[in-house]
Amino acid sequence: MLIPIPRSSPARSLVLSRMALCAALALAAPFTVADDRPFLQTSNAVAEDDDEGTLALESWWAGAGPRRVFNLAPEYAFTPFTNLQFRAFTSRDRDSGDRSRGVETEFKHLFNHIGRDDFGWGVHVSLAVGRDNDSSVREQGFAAKLIGTLPLLEGDAMLHVNAGMGKVRDERREWIGSIAFEHKLPWRTTAFIELGREDRETLVHTGVRHWIKRDRLALDFSFQQQRASGDKTNGLVLGVGWYDL
Repeated sequence: MLIPIPRSSPARSLVLSRMALCAALALAAPFTVADDRPFLQTSNAVAEDDDEGTLALESWWAGAGPRRVFNLAPEYAFTPFTNLQFRAFTSRDRDSGDRSRGVETEFKHLFNHIGRDDFGWGVHVSLAVGRDNDSSVREQGFAAKLIGTLPLLEGDAMLHVNAGMGKVRDERREWIGSIAFEHKLPWRTTAFIELGREDRETLVHTGVRHWIKRDRLALDFSFQQQRASGDKTNGLVLGVGWYDL
C-alpha cells in the first residue's frame, strides 16, 4: 500500500493526477467516515518512520441488511505526520434497487510521534459529496475529530479513541466518536474490535487482519452490526490493502 515515489519525478506527477481524476469521477451517498483500515469509523494516530512520499491503496466491500457498498481508497502520505486520502464508493439497496455514488476526501495530521512520546494524537477532517440514483441534487457531509492512540501490552496492542462533530447538509450537527482495540496474534494476524457512533447509528465491528506478505499485502475479514432507532442490521466486511508495491 506504500509506494515510494521520487519527489520530482514524472511518475509522481502522473500518480497524483490519476488520484485526483478518480476522486472527480465519483459522487457520494452514505456519509459515513471511512477511516484507517481495518476499522470503519476509527482513525489511528500512529506515525511511521518511513511513511513519507508514499502511496497506499485499499479497497473493501461491506454488506449490512439489503445494502451493499464497495469502496476504493488511494492515500498519499506527504510526511510521517500528514496524509491525504480519496475514497470513491458506490452503494446499492437490493430491496429497493436504489443506487448512490460518492467521493470523500480525508485529511489527517498528527501532532507528535508515538514512538518518541509513547502516545499519539492528531486531527482528522473529511468532506463527502454525492447523489442518489439519477438525482441532480448533491448532498454534502463534513466531519472533524481529534484522534488518539495509546500502545498497550509492550506494543502488542493498541487503543484508538476518536471524538468530534459531523454535519450533513440540511440536518443538525451531531457528536461522533469511536473507540477501537487491536491485538497482535500469531501468524502475522491482528484481531480487533471497534465501537462507534456516527450518522445517528451505533456500530459494533470486530474481525481480523492477516498479512499475506508483511507490510505489503493484507486481507481483512470482519462482522458488523448497525443499530438505529431500535433496529439491528448485521453484515460482513471484506477488504484488501496493498502496501509497498
